[in-house]
Amino acid sequence: MPSPERYHSRRLPKPSQEGGAVPRQPDVLTRLEQAVGQIQDSETFRAYLDVQARFHRYSWSNVALILAQKPDSTMVAGYNAWLRMHRYVRRGEKAIKIIVPMIKKVETEDGQEERKLFFSTGNVFDISATDGEPLPEIAVPVLEGEHGQELYQQLERLAQAEGLQVQTQTELTGEKMGYYDRSARQVVLRQAAPLQMTKTLAHELAHHFGGHEKSDPETETIAESCAYVVCSHFGLDTGERSFPYVAVWAQEPAVLRGVLTTVQQVSAKIIDGIEGPKAEDQPELA
Repeated sequence: MPSPERYHSRRLPKPSQEGGAVPRQPDVLTRLEQAVGQIQDSETFRAYLDVQARFHRYSWSNVALILAQKPDSTMVAGYNAWLRMHRYVRRGEKAIKIIVPMIKKVETEDGQEERKLFFSTGNVFDISATDGEPLPEIAVPVLEGEHGQELYQQLERLAQAEGLQVQTQTELTGEKMGYYDRSARQVVLRQAAPLQMTKTLAHELAHHFGGHEKSDPETETIAESCAYVVCSHFGLDTGERSFPYVAVWAQEPAVLRGVLTTVQQVSAKIIDGIEGPKAEDQPELA
């Protein structure tokens, strides 16, 4: 989706080499919270939320209708909704038909007024059928770089130790970089630069260690925050993608603050799984 102003989180200095000074976890979490807060305080982010609020969530039946009529649809809204976003449906564009619930007042036999639910046909249009002002967007860039190959191998070994199979595909749906399938006990990653694939594998392992059954704002906030913490621990900076990713999923600052303890616990499981438990966690031998 085009945007007049793409938000790019400020690049923070990377360590001089992998395996350098390792920041403490609380410091990393503080840095994460501050960086995400800066994005959420921006005018661009508020404009982004305002636009997102104008898009209705459609039922599964309407989603099926939309995809049947226009399989490449990405963002749909009614004619007037597009006007409120300063975009205009081009003359001659074909509408996508959906089912619209309507409440009507009807008079009963005893003269009382009653509200009844009816269903009618409504029209929506995909963004590709419109022209006008670009919609505000929070850019979540794909990471580039050859860093992280050693950590990727360590994460892959950890996944295998957990009984998970790690697979790589050249294409996944939309912009998805990977997913975790608990029932199939596998992690699937999109083929990408080593730094991106390492961060994604850490993200999906966080879903596994966090016991996540589905994707929602809280679980995505936890998984991406854990990926950032784990990568930071091993000297990799993934903030360029992680900061806006968390900002979009944790749209209110309270969401991130509410899961920081869980982030600390889950990321510690992954780090300990690679390094082994710390000496102070080991039981004393008699």
